[in-house]
Amino acid sequence: MDYETQLATAIRDWETYRHTSHPDRHPKEHVMSGVKVPLSSAPPRFAANERSFTVPSGTAAEVPEQIHSRHPALRRQLLDSSGKVLPFITIFVDEANIRDLSSPDVVAAPSATVLIMSAVAGG
Repeated sequence: MDYETQLATAIRDWETYRHTSHPDRHPKEHVMSGVKVPLSSAPPRFAANERSFTVPSGTAAEVPEQIHSRHPALRRQLLDSSGKVLPFITIFVDEANIRDLSSPDVVAAPSATVLIMSAVAGG
């Protein structure tokens, strides 16, 4: 799949999840107090091919740990050895890039969507 197709797919998936993650549209997920985690085109192969799943809500620092508890193979794909997000990975909590948050203690609300996107290279 070429870069433009992967980008278009990731944007389409994000728009779909963003517009369907409201608690009024999915009351059961809201009751579970979880955050929805859609994955862009590259990471699902490290997550048992799940393109979307729910993990317990928590801080911006805790949610990646919840994701790694569910899918340990994602850790090496998302974080360096010190636990920092790799430079070519972007994680959004709703529409905020976690690198831009004022603190890792910012809470990802139960109705939040956490989107993990990896850079796509090609030639």
